[in-house]
Amino acid sequence: MKVFKFHGRIPASKSLMNRALIAQSYEPRLKLVGDSSCDDVIHMKANLKKLGKSSVLDCGEGGTTLRFLAFRVSRLPGEFLLKGTPRLFSRPQQEIPRILRQLGVEVRFEKKGLRIISSGWKAPAKALSVRANESSQFLSALFLNAWNLDFDLQVKVPGSITSAGYFKMTLRVLKDLGLKYSCRGNMYTIPRGQAIKLTKYAVESDLSSLFSVAVFAAVSGQATFQDFPAKSLQPDLAFTRILKKMGVGEARSSRRLIVKSSKRLKPVKANLRNSPDLFPVLAVLCSFAEGRSVLYGAPQLAFKESNRIQKTAELLQKAGVSVKERKDGMEVLGRGRVFQAKSFRFDPDKDHRLAFAAALLKYFGEDIQILDPDVVRKSFPEFWKYVGVRP
Repeated sequence: MKVFKFHGRIPASKSLMNRALIAQSYEPRLKLVGDSSCDDVIHMKANLKKLGKSSVLDCGEGGTTLRFLAFRVSRLPGEFLLKGTPRLFSRPQQEIPRILRQLGVEVRFEKKGLRIISSGWKAPAKALSVRANESSQFLSALFLNAWNLDFDLQVKVPGSITSAGYFKMTLRVLKDLGLKYSCRGNMYTIPRGQAIKLTKYAVESDLSSLFSVAVFAAVSGQATFQDFPAKSLQPDLAFTRILKKMGVGEARSSRRLIVKSSKRLKPVKANLRNSPDLFPVLAVLCSFAEGRSVLYGAPQLAFKESNRIQKTAELLQKAGVSVKERKDGMEVLGRGRVFQAKSFRFDPDKDHRLAFAAALLKYFGEDIQILDPDVVRKSFPEFWKYVGVRP
């Protein structure tokens, strides 16, 4: 079996970067330390530069980009068209108009995209109702754009918050930047007239991307990651606990993480409710373990860039791995590190994380032709270089 080696730093988190960029648009003097060249961040930067200059913004494939920008432009007077791919608008987006209409903003879906006509947010007559059972991004988008309001904003969140860890990350970023809020039960209050207090904000490495490299070392070899944020805001920090349960070696010192393989990978039961982005790559890693792994708790996987449950099952089944799909995840019957190499083509269906998952199988012996390898540009354009795989 091949032995993997890596030593370096992973680019900034796109989730944190996009949150920080929205904040920076309210306070241009805020300096961001760290960067990412992924498509989602490039689209966000380009669109924020157009504010006040263009009424048409292209969100590409980015669900976060669309949701965050819809709320950003709605703070401005004018008419805006947010464009994107058909796949982007096939994902759940109806909460955007439902929330913004409560703030006096006209919103409608058209063939060309999402049209927003606004004269700025108006104080709602009662607490704003925000549903977060499909995605926490709508709630995050609202809070990220609550700077400099001329009224106190009350927000009621009925029911559960899907991927609540990402909303907690949003709240921590905003708190670091100086936003004050209170919470009582499911009711949040954001006082009026708040401004950003920091002049510099450091954006940590992307842990979803880091995990997609770490798994190569977990199977066979070693990877050393510099500037590892041990107390990260990112929910995907959960991967360190999961790898430990699987018997993967780990060492940390002075913002450095070392991941190295062990003699045997153990199967694992993992609740991915707050870290669904780990799913495709983790499912493939589980195929190298010895025994049945159960990944559960994330029904939202069906509404990501692809239906990640179905597509991950397709990938593993083509590789000869036995899986059982669940509504909230998957069971994977791992065969250890011995694979009978199969030759097949795999289409990641415009989903970067499916390409990462297929690359892990390809590196360790499967003869896979990965279609549309450039899809990794969405979050981690350096991926193929970092892992040494020719797609």
